[in-house]
Amino acid sequence: MLLTVCYAYLTFTAASRVARRKMKILNLVRQYALASGLSFKSGKPEYLCHLTQEISASVFWEETSASKKYTEVVLWREDDNRMTIIQPKPKVDLDEWTSFIGSARPLTPTTRVRSGQVLLLLEATLPAREDDGKGEELPLSQSVPLTRLSEPLAWRSGDPYGLLVSTDVEGLGELGLAFMDSRLKLDDGMEAVQMISVDTSGNSQDLLSLYSRKLKSPGQNNSGDNNKELGGLRLDLPNRQQLREESTEVEGQLSCGDTPKVRSVQNSGQVDDGSLQDTMSAEFDERDSPEMLTKLQAKPPNILVYTGSKDSQTERNKFEQVREFLQQCLGPDHYIIYRLKHDQVLSHPWAENTILLVAATQEQFEDSVNQKFEKFVEDGGRLLSFCSHFNMGLDVQPLPFLSGEVGVHSMVYRPLEGAATELKVYVTGRCYTPRLKAHQGSTAFKVIGTMKSGNQPVILHAYAGYKGGRAILSQVHLEMSPTEDDVKGTEMFTQLKKSNPQRYQVLQDLLTTLGMTCSQGTQTALTPAQLLVTEDALQDTVVQAISSHLDENNALRGGKVSLLFVDGDTEANAATPEELPVLVGGAAESFNWQVYQENLQTGTLGKVVLYTEVIPTTMTVLDRLSSCVPEDTGLIAIAHRQTSGQGRGGNVWLSPLGCAMFTLHVRIPLQSELGHRLPFIQHIMSLAVVDSVRTLPGYQDIDLRLKWPNDIYYGDSMKLGGVIVNSSIVGNNCSAFIGCGFNVSNSNPTICINDLVKQHNKLHNTSLPEFTTEELIAHAVTITEEIIQEFQENGSDSFLQRYYSRWLHSEQKVHLSSEEGPEATILGLDDSGFLSVVKNGGEIVSVQPDGNTFDMLRNLITIKS
Repeated sequence: MLLTVCYAYLTFTAASRVARRKMKILNLVRQYALASGLSFKSGKPEYLCHLTQEISASVFWEETSASKKYTEVVLWREDDNRMTIIQPKPKVDLDEWTSFIGSARPLTPTTRVRSGQVLLLLEATLPAREDDGKGEELPLSQSVPLTRLSEPLAWRSGDPYGLLVSTDVEGLGELGLAFMDSRLKLDDGMEAVQMISVDTSGNSQDLLSLYSRKLKSPGQNNSGDNNKELGGLRLDLPNRQQLREESTEVEGQLSCGDTPKVRSVQNSGQVDDGSLQDTMSAEFDERDSPEMLTKLQAKPPNILVYTGSKDSQTERNKFEQVREFLQQCLGPDHYIIYRLKHDQVLSHPWAENTILLVAATQEQFEDSVNQKFEKFVEDGGRLLSFCSHFNMGLDVQPLPFLSGEVGVHSMVYRPLEGAATELKVYVTGRCYTPRLKAHQGSTAFKVIGTMKSGNQPVILHAYAGYKGGRAILSQVHLEMSPTEDDVKGTEMFTQLKKSNPQRYQVLQDLLTTLGMTCSQGTQTALTPAQLLVTEDALQDTVVQAISSHLDENNALRGGKVSLLFVDGDTEANAATPEELPVLVGGAAESFNWQVYQENLQTGTLGKVVLYTEVIPTTMTVLDRLSSCVPEDTGLIAIAHRQTSGQGRGGNVWLSPLGCAMFTLHVRIPLQSELGHRLPFIQHIMSLAVVDSVRTLPGYQDIDLRLKWPNDIYYGDSMKLGGVIVNSSIVGNNCSAFIGCGFNVSNSNPTICINDLVKQHNKLHNTSLPEFTTEELIAHAVTITEEIIQEFQENGSDSFLQRYYSRWLHSEQKVHLSSEEGPEATILGLDDSGFLSVVKNGGEIVSVQPDGNTFDMLRNLITIKS
């Protein structure tokens, strides 16, 4: 028995050390990766006593000026491995680098990685070999492949070998841990000796252009063996050149039909119909202009998926299939994916609130649906079609060698930038033809995908209308994974599985072409929580109250999430959606506790904080805890990041880093002014968020507003926050959990408060400081308590006067239920906190927030579905 206890203790202690080390390294990565050159190195350092040292530039870095040297500071050291930061951040000149075949495109200044991503330079060599000529192999289950956490961009041969990849901060943290543990796996038996986050200059070269520039002299005959070796790579050049020639040939075929409305960008022939010249520019704008990107960013980040006219299980399964691949391809925390049902296509105002429409059904479209989708594209919308009959006026015909049968075959994808890629795909048996049906408007097409056998066009890029509308039309099932039921037999599965990486590269390139943000991120692991209390005496009271409700495992059970309490100096077990370890005391490394305390000026609210770095949602962790602590305890749950944030009406709330996310618990006596008007609670919280900024000196003109019933807006155009309230009656009190999320410093995917501050500084030549999430959460909680006290003492009148000064709807004309519904004028909030409107006939109607929403674009109050 004693041995068992000792073994359990030693196991727990070892696991605690590992978890503590991992958390420390990950936090250092989050702190330094973007601003500095964060480096992981192996080998004995040249200096042993100094933590800071001047160093020479690597062979891949640009040299600094004579007066400015590279400085390296050691952050972490383990044996011969160390983690350092290097200033200034090293820069790599890409002019002599080569883009990877099959990568999205060569790396140029216009295709830099997006915000939040990291460019990572790896220097690699061949490892030492054993006597049998083989290097030491790490078991596959223990290794961490570089390609799983990053996207290869460019390479440079030599010793050491240079490799440039892109990843995100979390991915860099995982790669750094793997490097420190000697578990990082590179292809071809290479071994990384250093990796460092860098900036870049210059342009990497396409493999073909680099080969042409370095190996082919003018007038040289290439009719012989063109298989060359460059930097240790065997190249099959004639096939790739042939692919490009075939691409030009097919584009010419498609653009030479009976009607001039279809043309290739490379076709310089005469256009018979002069109206095309009048309505379309002479060039095919393959990439979005800055103005068009701005318009896209202003749209809500909603992606709609249409799977057909029947609400069948087959269509629901198809939606899940499409949603899964979109979530894997698109940037995390950027988009929300919904299903567009058939009856909503014509009855709902979805087009203005949709950044991308995906059509994924093989049934024939009704004319009204087809026209609606065409108008969406012509008005500037973005559409991605997978094997549907939405073809922008083009006809389709059977593939000659398939006679309309489905199956797995080879195709060639030619991105707008970069080298062609060959892959196996599941085809419909159809391809596009150049003959047009009757079609209004002007549409230009570019072939970007053809079948390898026969060169028939199967993927087109369409540029439609005059407002920047784009569509990708595909007659191959790129959305279909190798594990789908339609994939029959081992051979078909194997063929598709081998091409799966290329399939995702193609999908990401198509989505990027349509203006979407794509990135490869890792699934963020849930973390334990910390119980932080502003006063020592209050902490003793709270801990004592909680202790009396714990079971033999120090667990507080009974709520949606069980809380497992451990001492702050002890390493906690891993968190799960059902069980959340809670450390009592200690410090939260990613939460500035001092800033929060300095800005919190309350008597009760917000003084007991349950802080979690990563959690599914803060809305479910306080319900059981709130019943265990004294009634005057001000509980608040705060998250650095949520993986399943909740919005009103079952909507999803994106929760990227830089977003303030919390759930505040309040108790309202039922026999009180606010207890008689509980719907006002959400309005109080919304107003508190707006006033947390606008009541500060200098920030009065920051244009934050309130949209009924619970949204926080920039002006009347863009949402940057919202409130949700869950409540229950406990004795003589209402126990309310107020969930709130608003964008503080995350510019993507829409807009944030610090964007408004920077814009104000630019327009008014001021230098107002930007905010932190800790600061604004504390301000908002302070103002919430202030407003509740004032409401309880003076009723709703003084609150409404303050509320109306911030809201968007005074005397606004609206329609109820539909655009043809009765017209009404908004009066304000009634005595219960509901929206009060007066119809044209004089009838006053109260509209409850639950189940209704306000469409700002159409001045329409509708049922929220």
